[in-house]
Amino acid sequence: MAANVGDLIRRTQGLWEFIEDGGEGAKRLSELQRELVETQIRETALVEENAALKKTIADFEKFDIERQYYTRQQKPSGAWVVKVRPGKELEADMEKGMEFCAHCFQKRELSILQPIEKLRSPGGYLKCHTCSAEVMLDAPLRGSVDFY
Repeated sequence: MAANVGDLIRRTQGLWEFIEDGGEGAKRLSELQRELVETQIRETALVEENAALKKTIADFEKFDIERQYYTRQQKPSGAWVVKVRPGKELEADMEKGMEFCAHCFQKRELSILQPIEKLRSPGGYLKCHTCSAEVMLDAPLRGSVDFY
């Protein structure tokens, strides 16, 4: 049965009483302890990284399951948004009619689109405050051009 790094460090500390100070054995034991401490630090980092990766995988799997509750909708302007499918219930408290950024949804993020006003622009707009995308709600008037 393999001992963990912490046990090995404790065992090396007990060997000091059997080794002469300043001798070759003391130098080797000191080096061994240093390597064991470095190994323990790397082991701790790997355990933490492993836990973070497991959480990331779980989040991806959860989003893939929840993706079925959403649908894309094209606005009269031609822009796309993501909405909760009619009749589907979600764990989160979603307001009926809430719309999400299609760009962020592709990145597995739910970002609520917020209404904004634009001067000298007819019709309404929605803005994603995560990626700064703007969605025109109404079809543009024929022959109209926005000047900024």
